[in-house]
Amino acid sequence: MDFGDCPCTGKTLTKLVKPLVMTFLAKGQSHGYAIQRLLENQGGFIQGPPDLSGIYRSLKEMESQGYVEATWVTQEGGAPKKCFSLTPNGLACLAKWKETLINYRAQIDELIAFMDELSLDEPELNG
Repeated sequence: MDFGDCPCTGKTLTKLVKPLVMTFLAKGQSHGYAIQRLLENQGGFIQGPPDLSGIYRSLKEMESQGYVEATWVTQEGGAPKKCFSLTPNGLACLAKWKETLINYRAQIDELIAFMDELSLDEPELNG
């Protein structure tokens, strides 16, 4: 059976890009390409990590929300790079993300335990 874009496929987990990016930035300033490489190494993306344009869209949105700030950094022998760092508001948002994810994990664990009580191979679950 093809589930297409159904959330049951895990495709909506790309929404976790923002807390991942924020976590990387909490460790220090970085630029978009380096963040993309970190996301590639992180794994956990059903259809691969987000592309660079998607990362920059997320960074721009977080910048407009006051969660990250950008500065241009010039490196010797190289082109300037737009680097991002987490703001105090971004750090507070990241803490809220952690709290939310912990709560989600508890709810997911309860849901899985409930599903484990069922035989999902049976055509009728209410039989």
